[in-house]
Amino acid sequence: MPKIVDDEGHALKAILLLVLGMSFIPLNDALIKIMSERLPLAEIVIMRAVISLGILIIFTKGVRSVSMLDRKTIMFFVIRGMCLVAAMYLYFLALSTLPISTVVSIFFLSPLLITALSAVFLNEKIGTHRLTAVLLALIGVALIMRPGTSFFKFEMLLALGSAVSYAIFQVVTRRLKGMGDLPGLITIQHLCYLVSALPFVAYNMFSSHELSGNQALDFLLRKAVLPTFVEVTFFAICACAVLFLSFASSYAYRNAEASLVAPFEYVAIPVSVLWGIFIWNEWPDTLSWLGMFLILLGGIYAVYRERKLNIRVASDIPMPASTGMKMSKNQINPNT
Repeated sequence: MPKIVDDEGHALKAILLLVLGMSFIPLNDALIKIMSERLPLAEIVIMRAVISLGILIIFTKGVRSVSMLDRKTIMFFVIRGMCLVAAMYLYFLALSTLPISTVVSIFFLSPLLITALSAVFLNEKIGTHRLTAVLLALIGVALIMRPGTSFFKFEMLLALGSAVSYAIFQVVTRRLKGMGDLPGLITIQHLCYLVSALPFVAYNMFSSHELSGNQALDFLLRKAVLPTFVEVTFFAICACAVLFLSFASSYAYRNAEASLVAPFEYVAIPVSVLWGIFIWNEWPDTLSWLGMFLILLGGIYAVYRERKLNIRVASDIPMPASTGMKMSKNQINPNT
């Protein structure tokens, strides 16, 4: 009996930490959307990466873990990391123009895209129920994007591209399961963020880009400026939010069943709606609400089927917060 109570306590703590982490991530997105009106994207990425790496160096063994990896593992981690970098850039470029709830909702198609890609590239079987879940989410995204109507914006394709890039990233992650450890993985990921932004920030510093009126393009190419104290504070909050989610997710997937934890990641969608309403008074219309509901329904139903059939969800669970958390339990030091 004490063992059961202890397991339930760990599971509850894991879920609460994950919910808190997923609540922080829309705040990260909201702050970056605010900064997109003045700062170039690469400057934000570099500042956030530098702060994150500083925290990792001080409080974890990430650098030491990287130094102990062989060249092949580092190369695979870098390839994996750059897939996530591509997803990040597409995501934030879309975010500079679109409502935060729209971008987050479209991005949450990624868990179900992983299901589809796993069938193609990993020869995994997809049953009728999982296929139905994927189709529900696709219908939800179609209701949010509404291609062929005046409501559709090109930047919605950037958000969709981000979801696809993330899904590819997760398929690559599955191939790397069992390699390295969590601190080293996260450290390499933030190094990828840092290095990827250097060419762009060099362009931002020395170019004479004239604002075009296209928010996404200007966000990428505008001239670098000295950040204010408030913006530096935003950088720190964003870095802490991302790192907190990384470790909260790691704890959650180590201490509770993946199929129990996974549905709670979708808390990011309603929280993003709240931030959009609170900061920009962005109220989704009826079709957008319906689209979000179908994405939520499809994702949660897929996880429910995995739990009912006692099948491990992709790698072990293809959810955005589980990025980098797929190392086997005996390879992750719970004290890091």
